[in-house]
Amino acid sequence: MGSKEKARELIEVSRAHQHYSTIVELALTYFIGKAEKEGSPLAAELKKLKTEYKEQFARAIEVTEQVYCQIFTDEELDELIVLHSNPAIAKLRGLTTEIFDRSLGKA
Repeated sequence: MGSKEKARELIEVSRAHQHYSTIVELALTYFIGKAEKEGSPLAAELKKLKTEYKEQFARAIEVTEQVYCQIFTDEELDELIVLHSNPAIAKLRGLTTEIFDRSLGKA
């Protein structure tokens, strides 16, 4: 069982919640556009969800911290911190939007 401090450090170094938030934001934007184009009433609900989901993500950090503590030891968390400190991994995370946009363009 890992410590909260190590779990929090991994969350910060990995920028996991920022990364996931970006993916959710992009996906909602895509589906809102699609729903609007098709004249679907779902567009309004998706827009509402897009404005509200960030509140849920704030709680998700605490939950993720608890889950990491339960699953990983401090030694494993240290290894994950080193992995997520790798510049290539940081570059990959930084390109999430571009990768997503390019992928949608090919779909």
